[in-house]
Amino acid sequence: MVKKIVQIGDPVLEQKCDKVDPKDPKIQELINDLIDTCKEKEDITAGLSAPQVGEKLRICICRRTDLEEGSEKPLPSETLWEVLINPTVKNSSKKTSTYWEGCLSIGEGPEGLYGPVARPEEVTVEFQTRTGDKKTLQCSGFFSHVVQHELDHLEGVLFLKYISDPDTIWKGKELDKYYSKHGEYPPV
Repeated sequence: MVKKIVQIGDPVLEQKCDKVDPKDPKIQELINDLIDTCKEKEDITAGLSAPQVGEKLRICICRRTDLEEGSEKPLPSETLWEVLINPTVKNSSKKTSTYWEGCLSIGEGPEGLYGPVARPEEVTVEFQTRTGDKKTLQCSGFFSHVVQHELDHLEGVLFLKYISDPDTIWKGKELDKYYSKHGEYPPV
């Protein structure tokens, strides 16, 4: 079932999330709901976390942008959306990269807010799968940012925390206009 996205100001977005049992039927249902919600917003989202639908639980869904890049045809849903349960960062690079980020919990469409965020270029994440198995994922580039963004939600952190200069925060409509004119995002 497609869930309503919780917006900035809701206390659930500022709380550290609780670990879960991946095999709990209620958790499996929530995962299905997160995937359904991502599919409905596939054109505008790279991920979604449980607190964004009002659940203070350590689950997030990350779009495999790294696999999409080299693929000639659309990825099947079970490959496109990586489910991370009880994830933790095991290692992160000292080298950073900066990408523009937005968030479904900070408005959508023309009024949504976006900004450049510097994060480690590479991270290694350990998590449980839907079946409870442990898995390790090496992430780099934009995909690394996607994963770190979603993991931040599980710690009660929104991407705006990383932006020190409010002048670098743009509304979606302004950013789209700039991109249309210049063919790239504003320099950071």
